[in-house]
Amino acid sequence: MSITDWRVLLPTELDIVTDEFALHPLNNILYDDEIAKQVAQGARRPTVRVWRHAPVQGLVVSRRDVAGANGEFAMNAMADEGWPIFVRSTGGTAVPHGSGMLNMSIIFPRQHEKATTDAYYRLLCQPLIDWFIHLGLSASTGEVPGSYCDGGYNVQVDGKKIVGTAQAWRGGLAGTTSRHPGYVLAHACIAIDLDIGAAISAINRFYGYAGAAIDVQPETASTLEERLQRPFDSAKAKRSLVDFLGSYWTTQGVCVRC
Repeated sequence: MSITDWRVLLPTELDIVTDEFALHPLNNILYDDEIAKQVAQGARRPTVRVWRHAPVQGLVVSRRDVAGANGEFAMNAMADEGWPIFVRSTGGTAVPHGSGMLNMSIIFPRQHEKATTDAYYRLLCQPLIDWFIHLGLSASTGEVPGSYCDGGYNVQVDGKKIVGTAQAWRGGLAGTTSRHPGYVLAHACIAIDLDIGAAISAINRFYGYAGAAIDVQPETASTLEERLQRPFDSAKAKRSLVDFLGSYWTTQGVCVRC
């Protein structure tokens, strides 16, 4: 029987880290993969990373987005316009990159044979929903047609997308008998206080250059600051989320080290 309860996936202990590489945007993104390899090999605990993008405006896309015949052209065109493209290891479509975004990456070893992607998405999204409730907002998951990187596990407020999610599984089941121990990386990209209209315009231009039939509608998305209707930048959001997660998972019986 498949695992559907996300709580079953929780480890007995985990680390929350906040490492960032302010001057190296791509290194900042790929650091998740470095942590994941160590987690898979048992060299570090299951890890949750809360981090901000380097203060370089741009778009983060999947490998598939730039794999087509027009991929290189699209990357060069966007760089010329001041919206450089950075490629991530997880799937999905383009999301904004910059100081107004906050990220949460859950990096666990592959240990549950019957785990599902849905269970890991719930493990990723439920703490964010509860964080939003803690902040005074009502949130839920679901598709938001016309939004950027749309999917069933968007986190939305007032029908507007705030959080995009993606996931990647690498290697096999963890354990001493595994030649290639694996990991699961589930990632949330949270719009905090960026210019969402300008970001969506850039996403549409990128897909136009890439020759992809994707048209994102700006009214489908918002930022956490807009929904809260008060100043709330990414630095404040990061502190708030880290503090919340420490208490949240402790109440779930997890030994948390920050």
